[in-house]
Amino acid sequence: MSSFLEHPGTVGRLRGRVVEEHPDVAAATQTVWVAVYPAGDGEVAWEGLRARPSGEGRAVLVAVPVFAYDLALGDEVEVVATAEGPLVVVRRLQDAGRATFRVWFPDWPDLERDDRAAELQRELGRFGCWFDVYSPSLVAVSAEPDAVQAVADHLAEQERAGRFIFEPGRPSAP
Repeated sequence: MSSFLEHPGTVGRLRGRVVEEHPDVAAATQTVWVAVYPAGDGEVAWEGLRARPSGEGRAVLVAVPVFAYDLALGDEVEVVATAEGPLVVVRRLQDAGRATFRVWFPDWPDLERDDRAAELQRELGRFGCWFDVYSPSLVAVSAEPDAVQAVADHLAEQERAGRFIFEPGRPSAP
């Protein structure tokens, strides 16, 4: 049986103590599905990403992928409807130029009361990053094109300090 991993929240960022939603959130009327990895026994796991329609068979991602590689917030993708109805991503049509990073906070006793994801958002706010908080221990970060290297450097420095583990969402990213 397939696994379906749909994002529970919306893309946003902290401005002081207020969460600012991404400007495209209201237009994100679709969920598009991306095959991310084998779930076992030949089945596939799927990540559901919010998207806004952009034309026939096209959508723009309004999510920061947590599991799918080589996609980013704002990328335009080609989609096709399955026989059951859900839209599946076929390929990226236009690269928005953003970079995706995944940050994992492992082995913490009380993640529900932990504010490390909010702390990370405040730190990366100076770079204009957007966030998709999948769970208290897993956060996806979207860096603007002109801030990619600075964000990668900050995340690498904090990983070396033992705060979390991170990875880029594209194999060629910093």
